[in-house]
Amino acid sequence: MFYLILLVVFLISVQKLRCDNPTSIIPAYTGPDPGYIIAESSSGLANRLRVMAAYMYIADYKYDGAHLIFIWDVNEACPGHFLSVFEPIPKVVFATNISRYVVDKHAKINYENSFAVFSWIMRMNDIPKNRFGLPSWGEIEYQMHSRYFPTREVMFKALSFVHKYNICNASAMHIRETDMKESVLKSSNGKKKFSLQPYINFVQSKAKDEKVFLLTDNPATQNYFLKEFPGQVLIYSSMDSDVVNKLPMKITNMNDIKHLLKNEKSNLITQSMASDHRFTTLENALIDVIIAAHAKHFKPTIYSSLSELVTMFHRIGRKDRGWCQT
Repeated sequence: MFYLILLVVFLISVQKLRCDNPTSIIPAYTGPDPGYIIAESSSGLANRLRVMAAYMYIADYKYDGAHLIFIWDVNEACPGHFLSVFEPIPKVVFATNISRYVVDKHAKINYENSFAVFSWIMRMNDIPKNRFGLPSWGEIEYQMHSRYFPTREVMFKALSFVHKYNICNASAMHIRETDMKESVLKSSNGKKKFSLQPYINFVQSKAKDEKVFLLTDNPATQNYFLKEFPGQVLIYSSMDSDVVNKLPMKITNMNDIKHLLKNEKSNLITQSMASDHRFTTLENALIDVIIAAHAKHFKPTIYSSLSELVTMFHRIGRKDRGWCQT
């Protein structure tokens, strides 16, 4: 009998070795399945965050707490992934267009690639702008953007700069130039033209000892202000000196970078870049936004979602995260 028991124990042990370890299996979810919706934006960082914020709310409010699967492809306008600069968000899952067929077939709804403003997405999904008992569009946008927490590495770099240059008592400005001339003409029906003069006036209106932090998407603009206002205008990183800002989206071999290594000032590589190419890394772009959001005064660029993101982060930081408190 004793040997029979040993044989049974041995056979059970062998059988377990042939099976998957049951302790590694996550128990099945037993609650009601909220499902998921799919949304996408292939534009720049600020526009993507705006679209994602809208659909996070729609998933929760309109689809009974559903998860959001957000399609995030790296491209010229946004040369990095959300999770490389932000912490993960509960109930938000990321995918790419290459893998979206896996999730498309079971989605509650599949939204098209969007460049829309927040209010337009709310309107198209029948979310009331003002209704008793529900948050307004402005409150919703604020609440959803409050879910964006930069990684500790990004925050450390930004806050170190803020502390070093006392940005809480400085000013900041954003100058968007890549497609600004066309945008202003189109938005104003040809009545307005983009000019640097208001930004020059903004710097000149400050005391000589007051620093002005500059965000821009144009290396020439960056160089102009650094030359005209030495020691007063601040930048986080130089677009001209940072080779990575001139790199193509994919590098496969030495031929992709050898002309940059020979001559960093070469413009050959920029000639093949898309019109919406961002001349800063995604991390540097977010650090710029965080630094500017700490400033006491901010001069935005009209029709710019990045300027709107600075303003939003300024509100969130001052109200909820203790930015610039003594």
